[in-house]
This record gives sequence, C-alpha cells and structure tokens, in this order.
Amino acid sequence: MKNISLYFISFLAVLFLAATCEKAQSAKNGDCIDAAKINPNQVCNRDYHPVCGCDGKTYSNPCTAEKSGVTKWVEGKCN
Repeated sequence: MKNISLYFISFLAVLFLAATCEKAQSAKNGDCIDAAKINPNQVCNRDYHPVCGCDGKTYSNPCTAEKSGVTKWVEGKCN
C-alpha cells in the first residue's frame, strides 16, 4: 500500500511540475506572440530594416516580424 501511495504522490508531483512549466512558457510567449496574427502567406518586401522582436529574434523588417505573430519589436538587430 505504501508503494502505491508513493507512486501516486510522485505522479501528482510530476503533473504539477509539468503544468507549472507549461503555464510559465505560455505566459512568457503569450505577451509577445499572437497566434491569431501568424500569417505565413503574408507577402513582405525584401527591404532590410532589421527589428528585434520581443521573442529575442532578429527579423529582416517589421513586416516579417508581424507575419510571425510578433506583437512588439524595436528597430535594430537583437544582441
């Protein structure tokens, strides 16, 4: 009986940790990426005016950031 209780408690702990990690990741990306705005078919020009997205990635211009669903960026390359 003790073994079953130990396995059950361990299982619950793993579930709790997994749920916590998932929520933290979604909160981190939730403010930065808007899945509803992701549009891989959006046509962007090839002008190179790099922007640094809030996700830490450098995009070639604001249009490419926007089509990737990025909600905030600043001019220039990411460090």
